[in-house]
Amino acid sequence: MFLEQDKPKDYDCGYNLDLMIAAIPRIDDHQERVRYAKRVVGLIKQSHPNWVDNNGQSRLAWEYYFELADYNPRDYGIQNPFETGQKDDAE
Repeated sequence: MFLEQDKPKDYDCGYNLDLMIAAIPRIDDHQERVRYAKRVVGLIKQSHPNWVDNNGQSRLAWEYYFELADYNPRDYGIQNPFETGQKDDAE
């Protein structure tokens, strides 16, 4: 009935970030999955503002999300915008 809890992987973001990242593979709709991943990266940006440049973009936040995930986000259609040449619009 209860979710097993471990220490959060990122103490600044907390346990909710771990739950959000774990939920992404269970989202069926591709566009919603990408939007949710951007919310995750946005939370990382808020928790680590020194990682964000003056334009609101953060290569480190995206790399950190890919590092924290226990799965490969690319397998679920989530791309790091810094690898694909797109704009980082995660908020």
